[in-house]
Amino acid sequence: MVRYFVGVLCAVLLLGGGLTSALAKPTVALHLQGALVEHDASGAEKLSPVDGVALQPGDIVRYTIVATNVGSDPALGLRPTARIPAGTAYAAGSASKNAQRIEFSIDGGKTWSTSPVVRVQTAAGIVEKKADPSMYTTLRWIGANAIGPKGSQVYSYAVRVK
Repeated sequence: MVRYFVGVLCAVLLLGGGLTSALAKPTVALHLQGALVEHDASGAEKLSPVDGVALQPGDIVRYTIVATNVGSDPALGLRPTARIPAGTAYAAGSASKNAQRIEFSIDGGKTWSTSPVVRVQTAAGIVEKKADPSMYTTLRWIGANAIGPKGSQVYSYAVRVK
């Protein structure tokens, strides 16, 4: 089934919880870009902007969030948060590793865990098992490095079109 992702950049929430600053009041500008991940005949990765592209089931889209501190104070405690767009599933292990930890939510950001679990009814009763990454609705980077004045930090993750 062909899926049209028009205005996909507007559909992805950059900051669910906002920016947290321990001591300073920096000004952080955020830029989100989505790119279709393709491979050429030699296997080299090729990225194409997704805006206005008809995506097909199985396509991989990589989102990149660039956080730039345009202020004069360091940006401390930044917690970038990104939603998994409807009609897609998180590509396991694709989140950039530039934070102390990455947390995931399976309930739209109400609860967070580095390894979310679900409760499943079995013949032996209810058991908890690790949630499949396709169930993730949101992810966030915790303990990201401070961004100095005029500095930037890049965060990325990928999704697969359903």
